[in-house]
Amino acid sequence: MSGEEFRTIVQNYICPILAGSVITPELLNAENKIHSLAALKNNGQSMHISPTKKAGYKIEIRRNQPFNSEDTKLVEAIVTQIVSNSNKTPALYQERIISYAIEVGLCKFLCAPAYAMLANILDGFESWSARTYEGRKPTFTIVVDFEDKQEVDKQHPSILDVLTEDFFAPLSNSVESGILISAQGALREYVDFSQDQIANNSYAPSRFMSVANYAEANKVCFTLTNNGEVLIFKNKKLFFSKRNGGWSYYNHDSTVRIMAGSSTEVKRAMYETILDVSFSRTGGCLAAVPLANEKNLIKDGGKSVDSIIKCDDLLAHPSSVKSRAISRLVQGKKFQDISRTMRKELVGIDGATILNYQGEILAVGAIIKISGGSTGGGRLAATETLAPHGTAIKISADGMVKAFNAVKDGKPEVAFKL
Repeated sequence: MSGEEFRTIVQNYICPILAGSVITPELLNAENKIHSLAALKNNGQSMHISPTKKAGYKIEIRRNQPFNSEDTKLVEAIVTQIVSNSNKTPALYQERIISYAIEVGLCKFLCAPAYAMLANILDGFESWSARTYEGRKPTFTIVVDFEDKQEVDKQHPSILDVLTEDFFAPLSNSVESGILISAQGALREYVDFSQDQIANNSYAPSRFMSVANYAEANKVCFTLTNNGEVLIFKNKKLFFSKRNGGWSYYNHDSTVRIMAGSSTEVKRAMYETILDVSFSRTGGCLAAVPLANEKNLIKDGGKSVDSIIKCDDLLAHPSSVKSRAISRLVQGKKFQDISRTMRKELVGIDGATILNYQGEILAVGAIIKISGGSTGGGRLAATETLAPHGTAIKISADGMVKAFNAVKDGKPEVAFKL
């Protein structure tokens, strides 16, 4: 495989999985011996990727969120599958084969001995995502217990056989119930997630928190939603998602760390809300600014024509029906102190929700005075206007997230994408 061919594969298929990654333009010469297909460099700010250990070149990718060792293991598993199949496939079928190779690599990353069974579960989800049952889209959660070695037999049918049958459609859903299977794919028991106490979980969308909390020890939960999205939970976290046809891997801790702000508590609350709004598909705009920058957003109490936030939207001195109503509901609480459900619903209001770095809510549903020359949709323009003053995050209605941080020269830079 030529360097340019591999570079295209990394750019088109690896970077989108590691959200926020960008590829550097030049091929790098490999050292005398490549010890691993993916290696961390520059304290995790970059990663070097090779197609084989004998390749004479490497590709470098970078991103603001640091990479970690789990990222390299995932990349190695996926690259191995892509490269091993690429030379055997006519060009006409390359894209489909690579897409399937990514799923196989992902399944090997989760559990190499059971990868074939896991890949078949994903195939079953793909089939059901294009079907309906009694006029509705079926949703499922399948829990794999990798410590359970039960073999398939007459008392324990194979999940791969059951998953194709119509009767299975109403037996599970994406948030309340699931089917537990063994590492061999043998049907074990019904799981009622609603009976479990739902503890707070910063690294899973609130809607799926009970499922995520069940994915502990050696259990992994595979969920098909009514939007046709596939979510995979491991170690009580959202680990992977397949949305809009592409897979993403979540590096939660590094994403929270890279958000601007002085308080980890506020950043964590913002990150939780990003996940909740993204998976509720309402869209939204969320920003946080240091106290010193409030005066740059609010001029003359919001009455100035140059003020980015208008007085009608301010909660400190509410003057409109909207600001008075929201102020009454928020009751002076900080963003991190109100419930996740309320945070999600506030950010879902048309306009921008703006905090300071201490979590005090300055405005909700604020109509932002857009700077001249802004391009793109209204949410993106508002996000780009707010970004030079702190952190600003756009959450699209399709679930995609793009966050900006201010830098020293006042120009925003992309902090992360999800």
